[in-house]
Amino acid sequence: MVRYRLRFLLQEIDLPQGETLIGRSTACHITLEDPLVSRTHAKITVREDSAIAEDLGSRNGLLVNGERIRGPVELSDGARIRVGTQEFVLARILESHATRRTGQDTGFLCHCAACGLPYPNKLVECPNCGSSERFDEDTLSGSLPSREAWTLDLVVETVRKARQLGRWADVERLLRRASETIEHLLAAGEPVDGRQLEVLGDAAVALSLSLGQAHWARWVLGLYAALGLVPGKEVGRGLSSLPPEERNTLAPVASRVVESATFDGERALESDALDELRLLAAGEQ
Repeated sequence: MVRYRLRFLLQEIDLPQGETLIGRSTACHITLEDPLVSRTHAKITVREDSAIAEDLGSRNGLLVNGERIRGPVELSDGARIRVGTQEFVLARILESHATRRTGQDTGFLCHCAACGLPYPNKLVECPNCGSSERFDEDTLSGSLPSREAWTLDLVVETVRKARQLGRWADVERLLRRASETIEHLLAAGEPVDGRQLEVLGDAAVALSLSLGQAHWARWVLGLYAALGLVPGKEVGRGLSSLPPEERNTLAPVASRVVESATFDGERALESDALDELRLLAAGEQ
């Protein structure tokens, strides 16, 4: 008997016999937080020794091996399935060789030398940064990120896409999800990557400018203060463009960021954002 799995970043998802729905709705079997994904976007149907993909009338379509499909398409081993901005790879596994474990099963892992993320050894490039450089460890155990870390990875990438498309309602919804996920990570003592925070910071300030309100800018500055980090220059430039009455409400949290900054003196002096935060903390326009 043949079994099928979807490989997505570092996860492997078993496909049972019958239909597996993919979409943005929580009623789907696989839920994707992506503004380019329809609520019920596509389905994969497994019947004995075949797997068939079908678009369910989605707004942005379903791509198989780079081609938009117009009807049911039988999937071959290694087929690439793109839903919104997310890409899955189908794996066809003979039952005699299939592992009995389910869920986030990655087998042999290596570490990316550029960003440090663990990923399956069989991949040519790191799914996080695209680097092909890797550390020499053959296998790693117990190094998979937590569920919250996986969720944050996906939310951050989707926030980036939604901001590029100017879909501010989606950006706000995703920032709420990011806020909840980060709270769980910090409560569990897990780190938040500075590069992820930079994407969220840029989006939060852009959303504040779109709304003419400082709420999301205040939220992300509070995160920077809690983590002892200083935001990038795009955040600083954005803060200076907020309406004066909204900008003034940022003084307390801007002061906290300045006080908690752990950068060395030289780097801090070069930070345009830090200079802007000092002005905010002092109540200067």
